[in-house]
Amino acid sequence: MDFDLSVAQRDVRERAAELADGEVAPHAAQWDREDHFPDEVFEKLAEAGFMGLCVPEEYGGGGMDFLSYVLLIEEISRADAGVGVTLAVHTSAGTLPILTHGTGEQKARWVPELARGQKIGCFALTEPEAGSDAAAIQAWAERVPGGYRISGHKQWVTNGRVASTMVLFARAPEGVTAFVVDMDAGGISLGEHARKMGVISATTDDVLFDDLFVPEEDRLGEEGDGLRIALGTLAGGRIGIAAQALGIAEAAFRYAARYATQRTTFGKPIAEHQAVAFKLADMQTKLEAARLLVHKAAWIKDQGLRHVEIGAQAKLHASTVANEVAYEALQVLGGQGYMKDHPVERYYRDARVTEIYEGTSEIQRLVVSEGIVRDLAAQGVGPEPDTVGA
Repeated sequence: MDFDLSVAQRDVRERAAELADGEVAPHAAQWDREDHFPDEVFEKLAEAGFMGLCVPEEYGGGGMDFLSYVLLIEEISRADAGVGVTLAVHTSAGTLPILTHGTGEQKARWVPELARGQKIGCFALTEPEAGSDAAAIQAWAERVPGGYRISGHKQWVTNGRVASTMVLFARAPEGVTAFVVDMDAGGISLGEHARKMGVISATTDDVLFDDLFVPEEDRLGEEGDGLRIALGTLAGGRIGIAAQALGIAEAAFRYAARYATQRTTFGKPIAEHQAVAFKLADMQTKLEAARLLVHKAAWIKDQGLRHVEIGAQAKLHASTVANEVAYEALQVLGGQGYMKDHPVERYYRDARVTEIYEGTSEIQRLVVSEGIVRDLAAQGVGPEPDTVGA
């Protein structure tokens, strides 16, 4: 069993860390205060080849594996979780579904500009009355000559107001169906811009559709395939969000550890007080365990193996760890951690959403538990006979 990264993967991590530390981290607090979407950073990410890192070179991408992409998301999220989730949604939800399910013409038409960062992608599934229950979406795609007319309301679309391309899900006569949509098309308008607790540098918007015409050639997959495409996309996307959670946890741990070596009480650094030292030990241990699980999930996806359950486990555990580590980091700083003078309060706010989007922690537990039951059934294992009173 080899836990070492390849030379190429280490290079990605080092280049991502350099960009994160030089171009993202110094401005993250200001972007958070001002609710600012940092266009300028995405230009630098594009120049570095990071907007389509795991997209094949023939489609304008970097040709790297999914684990390299996970390393990238972790490092960028360590500097600013909002930039991290913008990049994650653009890649795993806005680009990879087209690459996975598109026709040759669709891939050639849509993917290269996304992979090169000339356009930003988004993913529109959630609605005001359909969140975890994706099958309940009500956006309607009416069949008309040459394509579809779509009307409806999508909520909390990450990248909504900055994206040029959207993977959109609507209910067609044969069931939930996926489409690739140009955001400049007539019939699309922006609704409310969400005012969020955290990941504020990522723009999150409602998008409205009023008689939007989508040509039949822009349907992704067959009519009725949309739910399968959406759930498959989320299975991979959850690994990216798990990497985002790792980045937040790493940032919180590093800051708390540095602070603990510099802050003195009772004549010595607080890191030498057992109460704080044990916190740091637990934080790092949880972080390393979560990282192994996330990297394993990415590796399994790279092997082309089923990654639904391992991806759910990775997101469930990493998001839990992100919240626990951010909480303890704030506790290490005490009253200082509650102040905006330190970034720990931002890490604390940013961590919270990792247990909510791309499937809540409750949904991840449902996915994992269903996998357990399915695997036992496949092995022919049923409940033990009741021997009470025998």
